[in-house]
Amino acid sequence: MALTISDTGGGSFEQAPQGNHNATCYRLVDVGTHNETFEGETKKRHSIFISWELNDVKMEDGRPFTILKQYTLSLNEKSALYKDLCQWRKKPFTPEELQGFDLTKILGLTCELAIGETKTGNSKVVNVFAPDGGAKKQPTVNEVVAFDIDEYINGNKDMIGVWVDLPSWLQTKIDDSIEVKTKDNKPSDKSEFESLDSMNQEKAFPSDEELADDEDESLPF
Repeated sequence: MALTISDTGGGSFEQAPQGNHNATCYRLVDVGTHNETFEGETKKRHSIFISWELNDVKMEDGRPFTILKQYTLSLNEKSALYKDLCQWRKKPFTPEELQGFDLTKILGLTCELAIGETKTGNSKVVNVFAPDGGAKKQPTVNEVVAFDIDEYINGNKDMIGVWVDLPSWLQTKIDDSIEVKTKDNKPSDKSEFESLDSMNQEKAFPSDEELADDEDESLPF
């Protein structure tokens, strides 16, 4: 899947080319928890979107291609996020890191992306790897952004400002989350809704691999 529209939600689509590309992470968005149905069963899923810009290929207008991937917010060893981060870091997580890993550390870091194709012909991230020489911090063309839904629902003005600049479909997904919808009724249950620094709770169903093809078709690209 590829996101090459402007932050206002307009523009045209230009698919990121398939193959392996050097990329830099520039955006991390916690969209909160949603009820999702898989094989006739509906359960809660807390998701994040990680976005990268490609460093080795440009669109017709000279801007870097951008691409994103949706993950279940979990560092369970069976999750796609755990697998991709371990490959990106070239090392597993320590028990201490699994108690609270600061995911914003990936912002501005380089990696190698393997880009494939969905069933409908859109580009998607298949794998994330460490680049030659290891991941390094480098400036990005796109603004580096981290959106934390916990700060947003608590009225943090800076986080509200981040929300304003997000693409409209991400704004809608955030505001449709259980966290936002229940904020006015009662405080969020932290045992149920983990934040960016607490991601090692096992998800009941389904695995990210099982969801991958289905979510590719449901995202607005």
